Amino acid sequence: MRSRLKVAVAKAGIDNTRADVLFNLAKVETWRRRHVPADCPTFADRVRMYEYLHGECIGDRALDYLEFGVYEGGSIRCWAELNRHRESRFVGFDTFTGLPEQWHRIDARMQAGAFDTGGAVPQIDDDRVAFVPGLFQDTLGGFVADFTPRAPLVVHCDADLYSSTLFVLSKCDDILAPGSIVVFDEFSSVLNEFAALADYCNAYRREYDVLAATAPYFAQVAIRLR
Repeated sequence: MRSRLKVAVAKAGIDNTRADVLFNLAKVETWRRRHVPADCPTFADRVRMYEYLHGECIGDRALDYLEFGVYEGGSIRCWAELNRHRESRFVGFDTFTGLPEQWHRIDARMQAGAFDTGGAVPQIDDDRVAFVPGLFQDTLGGFVADFTPRAPLVVHCDADLYSSTLFVLSKCDDILAPGSIVVFDEFSSVLNEFAALADYCNAYRREYDVLAATAPYFAQVAIRLR
């Protein structure tokens, strides 16, 4: 009976992304029960979460910060303002021409090209901050090959898409030493960043601890890799 149903659905050509999202939302609750401690700090917005992470995990030390999905630079600017150590490095990766493919969410579909800045990178008056324009698939390999973390590493994932997030995590695996912090800006996008983290950890046999989150219900999440 089950096989016949699968065949019937396949032949009908049913592809309902919203239904797929709703079906997979239950996985977030399963994830919460498995990974999130009862005393996990939860904040009203991501800036307060950044402040907590910086104060509790970085402090006065230098920082290596890699951001994937920069747009107008709000997050990378915030982290650079939080951490004033002269030896810190902040690198932002983005096409600056918008999403390379459609982003499926429960509330809407963001078309390819959304978040286009016309190729303009953020203007941040801080010589510790640099930007790498282009697709991650074209730029990240060479960067990682030449990059050696020399301070606590924070990787900020705000690429929105499953494909982009999974590529970033996989390509950065060699530099994501135990203790590295990964921040997800659209974690509750269950078919995208949430699914990318699960698939990365399964494929690379990585484990982690949840450090902090934002309301409502894990909109943003920060983890520390083991």
